[in-house]
Amino acid sequence: MSPRSSSTHVSISKALNSIECAAKEKHVCSAITGTFQDSRTFWERVQRLPVLGNRIVAWKFCFVLHRILREGCESVIPESLRHKEWIRNVGKLWCHLRESYGKLIQQYTQLLIVKLDFHRRNPYFPGNLVVSQEDLHSIGGNDVQNYFELAVDMFDYMDKILALQSAIFGSLDMSRSNSMTSCGQCRLAPLIPCIQDSSQLYDYCVKILFKLHSELPADTLQGHRDRFSRQFKDLKKFYSLATAVKYFRNFWTISIPQLPETEPEFLFQSEFLGFGTPVLRVPTTDREQSEDHVTNLTDTSRRSGTFLNQEGASLASPSAPPLWLFDAPF
Repeated sequence: MSPRSSSTHVSISKALNSIECAAKEKHVCSAITGTFQDSRTFWERVQRLPVLGNRIVAWKFCFVLHRILREGCESVIPESLRHKEWIRNVGKLWCHLRESYGKLIQQYTQLLIVKLDFHRRNPYFPGNLVVSQEDLHSIGGNDVQNYFELAVDMFDYMDKILALQSAIFGSLDMSRSNSMTSCGQCRLAPLIPCIQDSSQLYDYCVKILFKLHSELPADTLQGHRDRFSRQFKDLKKFYSLATAVKYFRNFWTISIPQLPETEPEFLFQSEFLGFGTPVLRVPTTDREQSEDHVTNLTDTSRRSGTFLNQEGASLASPSAPPLWLFDAPF
């Protein structure tokens, strides 16, 4: 084993320790960096750790894998697909645990499996889901059925994100801030990649649904509109709850995306002109000092989210996206 691989193994072990606290960012980043040297390194190490024997290790495994799928080498996705049944078995094992981590682990493994399946069916999307508007157009090609099925895949993906965040918030006593210290951070940390994924999915779903409504009868898309409507309400609640979490602001220094008061009206194409892309920015700064400082995780003050562009610059108002969705016929 090379010194670099050995260092990555050590970082993975430290990230997936059994202490009920959030995984240290420096160890997670080292695990992510290691995938660019060898995408098999993570799985070689993980399967020697007590993922099936310790609930905290299993929970941190889910979180670190989620981060690696988003930020690691692109080859880590096909490599992880080979271990999909193992991931599923982790969820099946821990779902029998009556204590709350059992349900959380089960929900998280289900999300990871759906994410892997999404990328298997839609290989043009990278792990972080970020594609340009031109790429999104190319992915759909000239076939309306491609957009229709892509929307279904995204709805399925979003459902699992929303189920996980609901389970996480449901496992916390938000009225007892003194109890929500390192233990609370351990449960809350996975919401960051969940917010990142969901903000991208929301953006694409809105654009795709406007595209579909420009080509298909409204009745054909009733099911899509119903699913979007349910998810819009749940996502808006999710972001509202996340905005109240002090841990995200103090440690991650992020601004939670803010959705509009009402959902888009897809039957009117003019609504698309007023659509603004809400994107979450997570600064890449050294957080080690913050990691060692345990804070209360909720407070009563709220900061409203802001619209951010891909570079993280605040936008005074939502900008109208290009009408690329309507430029090319199917």
